[in-house]
Amino acid sequence: MLSTVGSLAAIAQTQYFFYVQLSNKHNNPYSLTQPEQYLSQRAIDRRNAYGLECDSTDLPVNPGYISEISSKGVKVHNRSKWLNGITIRMADTSVVSQIRSLPFVKWVKYSGQMNSTALTAPRKAKFGSETYNYGTSATQINQLNGSTLHNAGYTGKGIHIAVLDAGFNNVNVNPGFDSLRIQGRLLGTKDFAEPNSNIYSLDSHGANVLSIMTGNLAGQYLGSAPHASYWLLRTEYAPSEYLMELDFWVSAIEFADSAGVDMVNSSLGYTTFDDASMNFTYADMNGKTARASIAAAMAAQKGIVVCNSAGNDGNKAWKYIGSPADAEGIFTIGSNMSTGAASYFTSFGPSSDGRTKPEISGMGTSTAIISTSGVTSTGNGTSYSSPLVCGMLACLLQYTKEKNPAMSLNAFRQVVIENSNLYNAPTTQLGYGITNFQQAMSTVTSFTQTKDSRTNIAVKYIPEHKLIRLNFSGEMYKNTISVSDISGRNILGIVTESSVCEIPVQNFRTGVYIIHIQNPHEQYNEKLLIQL
Repeated sequence: MLSTVGSLAAIAQTQYFFYVQLSNKHNNPYSLTQPEQYLSQRAIDRRNAYGLECDSTDLPVNPGYISEISSKGVKVHNRSKWLNGITIRMADTSVVSQIRSLPFVKWVKYSGQMNSTALTAPRKAKFGSETYNYGTSATQINQLNGSTLHNAGYTGKGIHIAVLDAGFNNVNVNPGFDSLRIQGRLLGTKDFAEPNSNIYSLDSHGANVLSIMTGNLAGQYLGSAPHASYWLLRTEYAPSEYLMELDFWVSAIEFADSAGVDMVNSSLGYTTFDDASMNFTYADMNGKTARASIAAAMAAQKGIVVCNSAGNDGNKAWKYIGSPADAEGIFTIGSNMSTGAASYFTSFGPSSDGRTKPEISGMGTSTAIISTSGVTSTGNGTSYSSPLVCGMLACLLQYTKEKNPAMSLNAFRQVVIENSNLYNAPTTQLGYGITNFQQAMSTVTSFTQTKDSRTNIAVKYIPEHKLIRLNFSGEMYKNTISVSDISGRNILGIVTESSVCEIPVQNFRTGVYIIHIQNPHEQYNEKLLIQL
């Protein structure tokens, strides 16, 4: 679902979508020793910069499995290497039973449909070293104290951002994007919902979102990251709402990772669907249930700064954040007014497992944008607060890479949170509040590597006691610990401030597990083979 308040390729007959969960990646022709086979050099460099290693989730889905499933007469629409699954589509669902019986298929689940009659259906309401002349965008930039970064020369240059959205109407001709096109900062486009469509002739939502980050009309408007570079990725199928759109989203963020982006902005969220049996509950908003939420958290673990709008359900029966806003390790962005008060529509946190959501906020009421006709306008929604903040984070990331390149991504995230106006008293709609990016610049500069690597972490599997023991030395912080299996499925999560933590594993299955540890100043991953 789009998150603002306020012609597709025809399909000859109804197409039914199913998600296929594969059981393994056995006999995969790709190798962890040759990541250049499936990752760009920029993606490899980003992992190296943060001290992250490639693991089995980076390996593509086994092409032999895809070939065998395709031979049943279905089309592979999307694939997810992180979750080791594919989305297939077909007109005749009778073949699903054959696919379920394949030895490498774990389970298959219906996830939605598209048909030609949807093309005329009404669209659903949308959630939505020099001194710069911001024009109509001045209020929203200045509220974040963002001009300090811009005036110091940090405007997002060299930062690659993927925008996941519903369509980018007229971006190829809109004068507000002349600079983006002329300067070669439009890196490319890709449609994960309808691969043969023209995203420049579709929904205007993504174009409005993009304008908030990189729009430029001399003397009239300037975006929050005017010199960043952008991938435009379509994942939303606006005429209907089904689970399959989360699979489109997963494929897009995996593509963004492989392309080597530094950041992702997603002004999308999912809670309820046209088929009510697919609906999420608030209990599902724990960051570990919805596939898009799991993928968003994995992107953060792979060194990507992910921003997602909180949603516009604050004044509705369902008032909470949706997926993937509930993901761990990302920035979920709420909406505030020019006064700093919460917008009436911005969705509530926390996540159902008690984490502060949203993390931070930006101006989403009467946000200045550039319309698809190339003139300045305004709109409402967390769809607009998210790209505003994302753009400023891109400028801060550019600054951080220059001034403190050893800083971990988790430390970067904590710097942003600590320099937000509600840090000591977060609320359920604005989280830690409005970030002061001038103060964040100062914190980045003074942040020392000693602070960032304050501890030694030892992880050990003790088979005779059927437990994992974690030892922390040095200054103690609150550590968030999660354990996932090799497919990325979360097994458990705990929080501890103790120097020793023991995790019983008697109910685990034999296999490889990933231990992920986060605290305000670092993140740590380790793989363990558990044999029971």
